[in-house]
Amino acid sequence: MRFLIITQAVDLEDANLGFFHDWIREFARHASAVEVIALRVGAHSLPGNVALHRISGSNKPLRLIGTLKLLWQLLPQSDRVFIHMAPIFAILVGPFAWWHQKPMMLWYVHKSADFKLRVAEKLVSVVASASPESFRLPSKKVSFLGHGIDTDSFAPPAMAPAGFRMLTAGRISRSKRLDILLQAVSAASRQLPLGWRFSIVGSPITADDARYQRELMDLANSLGIADHVSFTGSAIHSKMPACYQSAHLFLHASATGSIDKALLEAMSTGLPVISSSEAFRDILPKEYIAPAVSAETFAARIVNLRDVGRDMRLRNIVREKFELSDLIKKLTAQLVSLSVPID
Repeated sequence: MRFLIITQAVDLEDANLGFFHDWIREFARHASAVEVIALRVGAHSLPGNVALHRISGSNKPLRLIGTLKLLWQLLPQSDRVFIHMAPIFAILVGPFAWWHQKPMMLWYVHKSADFKLRVAEKLVSVVASASPESFRLPSKKVSFLGHGIDTDSFAPPAMAPAGFRMLTAGRISRSKRLDILLQAVSAASRQLPLGWRFSIVGSPITADDARYQRELMDLANSLGIADHVSFTGSAIHSKMPACYQSAHLFLHASATGSIDKALLEAMSTGLPVISSSEAFRDILPKEYIAPAVSAETFAARIVNLRDVGRDMRLRNIVREKFELSDLIKKLTAQLVSLSVPID
């Protein structure tokens, strides 16, 4: 079976898409050949049956031409097409896939359901997503398969980290409710070890995100905890395991309602977590759930869990339910079973 994979970037050092490098490696275990088309190709280390093709062109018209050339070259010799998080590529590939009778799968994990996604959904054979919260377009084609975490990479630390460091990770946006977390660590601070730290790993994307980050910095100052709080910016994917391994507690107050991959990565390292997310109510042991989204609730949980240490139950949950190799097996099985590109 020969797979054609289309994605935005293949780069171990990409802060947002670096993880997809691991996906390609796993897909290669189930295919005789994997051809990958990407807008950007950076640092990589992939098996010999994987070939990378960067879309050429310095502007959109030239990149469109570059994409069409690669499709003309690679699609006829491929058996299945997997498109990652880019509905526009499904729209571009659709006519070629129909002509050559090549089934397509789109992986999509985002609350947005714009016009491009609606068109792409009509063209692909199946859509795969992590959960209903991460694919909100009504569709008979969608299959919910969960996230995939490389638990070999996101492993527990060899030694217990020094000091006391709390961590949260992901895009800086109002939906993450980081202001509540700042208020919580401030309220808990008198009962924490001297020199405690709270690291916020992530970057703003939109102008409103940037305003929110400035508001958070001002809040940290007004609470008198600015010297304990670090806004580190985004970390490349390969550096994230070390971030979790050097922490003692992961805080999560996101309002998105979806299963957050960063929280699963933290759990995979055995890092104790505190989450108020509805999506994790049936996943986490009850002592790691914040029953209310309030600074007081989080502060109480922080104090209760400050000395708990690594919890291998959390890692086992990820290995049993969210292992990357298992997710790729499910995706591959679905791809192989497809017979027509358009329903």
